[in-house]
Amino acid sequence: MERIQSNVEQGSGFQSARLEIPARHTRGSRASSISSTGKDGNSTKKKRRGGTRRKTGCSTCKSRHSRCDEKKPICGNCERLNLECVQSDFISHSEFSSGFDTPTPTPTPAPAPAPGDGGSPYFPPPETQASTWDAFRTQMQGLGNHIQGLEMISNNSRPPTDAFTYMNVSTPAGTIDTVSSASTVALTSETAFLLQAYVKTVATWMDLMDHTSTYQLSIPRLILSSPLLFHCICAFTAKHLALANSGQNTFWEPIARQHYGESLRMLIDTLNGSNHGQALTATILMSSYEMVSSAGLEDRRHFLGAMMLIKSQNITARSRGVDRANFWIYVRHEISIALTSEQPLLMDPDGWQVQWEQGETREDVLGNHVLWILARVINLVYGKDNDVEVSSRKREALLQEMEDWRAGLSDNFVGVPYGDEDEDGFKKVYFPVTAAAVAAFWYHVARILLYAEPVLNPFHASQVQDHAIKITNIAMSEFPDSFRVFATHGLYYAAKHIHGLGRKARIWHILNVIEAQLGYHTRSVGKRLQDLLYDQGV
Repeated sequence: MERIQSNVEQGSGFQSARLEIPARHTRGSRASSISSTGKDGNSTKKKRRGGTRRKTGCSTCKSRHSRCDEKKPICGNCERLNLECVQSDFISHSEFSSGFDTPTPTPTPAPAPAPGDGGSPYFPPPETQASTWDAFRTQMQGLGNHIQGLEMISNNSRPPTDAFTYMNVSTPAGTIDTVSSASTVALTSETAFLLQAYVKTVATWMDLMDHTSTYQLSIPRLILSSPLLFHCICAFTAKHLALANSGQNTFWEPIARQHYGESLRMLIDTLNGSNHGQALTATILMSSYEMVSSAGLEDRRHFLGAMMLIKSQNITARSRGVDRANFWIYVRHEISIALTSEQPLLMDPDGWQVQWEQGETREDVLGNHVLWILARVINLVYGKDNDVEVSSRKREALLQEMEDWRAGLSDNFVGVPYGDEDEDGFKKVYFPVTAAAVAAFWYHVARILLYAEPVLNPFHASQVQDHAIKITNIAMSEFPDSFRVFATHGLYYAAKHIHGLGRKARIWHILNVIEAQLGYHTRSVGKRLQDLLYDQGV
């Protein structure tokens, strides 16, 4: 990797980009600290200290089989060895309720319904829950007679890729879309700040493709009468603040975990009851928190609960209001992880019930349209269809569909170049509407997928280069944080296929800046690219 590092230092003005991942200390490098010299001059090993084994240490120490002192935000080992200290966070069964003066209250368990009585399933108290996935997995076990294909996943902590594709979740009895006014929220100066920060930061991420600004306008109206949504929003916002600006505000971390613990407890209570009205919005927020907290370990577990509620409440692309907003946020989550894992989406796009009107002009609606096409492209490219001739025909059909979509676009979807072209051939572009820029970005990603994944078609090599440059042009331009967060996984495919180490380094730098400024983990994307370059002998 020395060649890439040298290119950044001497090339295009991105000297701050760090393209090498520091080598981790191995057990062998610790030999001198483990052994000591006895009186006879012979080396003797120190005995391991006794004591109770800790279960809430950081993941870095666990992976190194080292004793963690659990110091926050950086444990002693990681600070001493200059390692990245990855906290266990929601993976730990009890961490969300530890370390605070006031313990998280435990709900009184409801009796499990008798088989076939139509009652709500019992959820165990939050001490046994690690994340939202655990809560919904328990529900699936309680609703075995309502879910087709449950036997495929009931005994697995991590479900197989296609398990949920064949599930049929019946609608919970008594589900209504209302908010109980019996409970109110008491604000403090701290939580009031978090609610204000939410509207200006992560809420804009959620409303990226929603001109009605559901999460900025509609959801805040529900917060003060919904403690569940209140704690979900405080948790997600505090987590973002703790990670943003290169993690300079880590004092928000325990606050985020405390609100997350309360959110999980309340979500379990909600799922145990008959009113699931706010469960989907809460699950979307909590799964977003979990994905941000996972330090790049993109796992489908984080949004499987949301998928269950979407299917059980028959929410589709034709839904309205908050349901519609939640549906498309879920879609973006699943597209991101499908691209990371290079696997098909769990929720088949052919069942989304999409309906597009001829002459549509709203940029968010047209942007969601291209996401629907992109989802089908992903399923084709990474699906199990091994028939080359059939796959080729389907690719051609999708390419034509994308061109039909593009033909009906307004001038808002045409990026206007500005400034000078730099030495790597990149040039910034301007779009008057962010959703139009997002749509154009993913249009180019979809074209690369059809031309070059999983194997590059040499006939389209020049077109792949053109689309990769256009993707980078958009990504390096001045767009809101919401766009930059969603663009990370698409940038990998531009960097993978674009020619020239200097150009790859530029994209790598964009990813580094996104993580440093916004706290959205991109190092795993960079690591994928680094591994690819190693495999290619670069």
